[in-house]
Amino acid sequence: MEMAESIPCNSVVGGNFKEVSPEKVIRFKPPLYKQRYQFVRDLVDRHEPKKVADLGCGDAKLLKLLKIYPCIQLLVGVDINEEKLHSNGHRLSPYLGEFVKPRDLDLTVTLYHGSVVERDSRLLGFDLITCIELIEHLDSDDLARFPDVVFGYLSPAMVVISTPNAEFNPLFPTVTLRDADHKFEWSRMEFQTWALHVANCYNYRVEFTGVGTPPAGSEHVGYCTQIGVFTKNGGKLSKPSVSQQCDQHVYKPGLTLYPQLA
Repeated sequence: MEMAESIPCNSVVGGNFKEVSPEKVIRFKPPLYKQRYQFVRDLVDRHEPKKVADLGCGDAKLLKLLKIYPCIQLLVGVDINEEKLHSNGHRLSPYLGEFVKPRDLDLTVTLYHGSVVERDSRLLGFDLITCIELIEHLDSDDLARFPDVVFGYLSPAMVVISTPNAEFNPLFPTVTLRDADHKFEWSRMEFQTWALHVANCYNYRVEFTGVGTPPAGSEHVGYCTQIGVFTKNGGKLSKPSVSQQCDQHVYKPGLTLYPQLA
């Protein structure tokens, strides 16, 4: 994975370029969002999950990348923004090549409109749930509910959570929070303390890594995006309890696709 570049930030004054110092622009190759998606793709390659859900699926770009994997039979996206789901659902439509060369296994792709802190029994029994740049958008009440829903109720075999590393922010020019909708951004210690507590409460183990290597000389700040990979102890899906088995359909169906049959 390539290291970030520090590029002098210039401004135009009277037709001339004036160097602004000491601020520099950080650029990642490949772009940071692609590095996050590639991290998930590498996990899918290694673990071959059959049922995958992306919480906070947004523009559906990650789902589009994942639907080509032959091991995946059910792919679900959940997002609170109904308009975004409708406007980006077309990304998941089948393309001609999928009909020319059919999959060995059926694939169903479903989008749901709803909050990730609501319980919906249709997301029970998944092998992998991804939360890519999601938790920092949750307010304090929703963040408090998040672990019990995702780890306690849904209880998938594996959960991947990525979030900004606040220690990297001083390398960006005039950045406090990276997005106006972010409710917080954690340091590595803050994220790891939260993640270890969650893992301990819900019988998971967690490993920490990240993407977005800092520029030379700034290695001490860590990755730009920090990542926690949670794996359920025992390595198997837990059997839903009687109360979990009761249908709880709170999400509003946004789109269901059957790209092809075996």
